[in-house]
Amino acid sequence: MQLDSNVMSSLADELDLASSRDRILDLLLKSEEPMSVQDFSIRLGISRNAAHQHVIALVREGLIERASAIRTKGRPSQSYRLSPAGGATFPRQYALLAREFLAELSRHLKGDELHGVMARIGETLASKIGGDEHLPVARIAELMAEIGYESRAVEDLDGPRIEAHNCVFHDLAFADPTICEVDLALLRALSGQRVEHRRCMARGERSCRFAFTGAKPE
Repeated sequence: MQLDSNVMSSLADELDLASSRDRILDLLLKSEEPMSVQDFSIRLGISRNAAHQHVIALVREGLIERASAIRTKGRPSQSYRLSPAGGATFPRQYALLAREFLAELSRHLKGDELHGVMARIGETLASKIGGDEHLPVARIAELMAEIGYESRAVEDLDGPRIEAHNCVFHDLAFADPTICEVDLALLRALSGQRVEHRRCMARGERSCRFAFTGAKPE
């Protein structure tokens, strides 16, 4: 398959557009002060008009926002800064930090004390991602997928369950299965039901299976 020159030119323009916008976000991430269109023009080596068009698009997408005006010898120049949504586009190693945090807890806490802490972490996470209302199993599986699990809801003659084909804390759970209480407490809090951990990758099985077996006792 061959692409004609017009298509190739269009693809090149799209790549250049994305690259310039990414570079503006990167400049704002690393800058201690807001930046102006003129600053972007100089740093990217593009015309002021091109820089202005990129800025308009990024503001419209909510990735950057207006800051205070920069005073110059002429008219004050509008400056821009990274918005919270723009900052969230950069990679963050939250999963790594969480694993290290849980590993440190498991080194210093044992038995019922560690179990209680893991349960509270799961309950707190449930309140953050699911609110106060109990949710259907299908919606819980979707929320789990949003925070990094390869999860799906299944319902058959055995009742509703969630199959998870990965574990956010896989290596830690192998070392100390008490870590699994984070998942169980999360699911109990989100569903308002008792949850049985019928399969577990930390026990060498191919997936984690969480079965929902009715309302929790009051």
